[in-house]
Amino acid sequence: MTNSLLHGAAPETPNGDDHPAVAALQRSLAQLEARVAQLEQQPPQWLPLKTAAHDAGVEYETTRKWAERGLIEARRDGKRWLINLISLKARKDLWLRGSGFGCEADE
Repeated sequence: MTNSLLHGAAPETPNGDDHPAVAALQRSLAQLEARVAQLEQQPPQWLPLKTAAHDAGVEYETTRKWAERGLIEARRDGKRWLINLISLKARKDLWLRGSGFGCEADE
């Protein structure tokens, strides 16, 4: 037994925690926080291109170009585009933060 255990002190872990149980609890907390973040993500909302563009406030052609370029989550159903509205709104927000202007197509 080490001297610190003889005097009632808890063993020190490599990361400086007072006790191994603290490190285990911190790992558990980090895992739980990651799971909560995963559960809080919105599920995809697949809409036809025109509807998604309207709902997100993005021009139809801009939405189509972003879909073709793979800048938003989109898929083809025959000749029709289906757009994940959540992805489109996120792309619009990203573009607006970067440009400070309205939502025009990236050229």
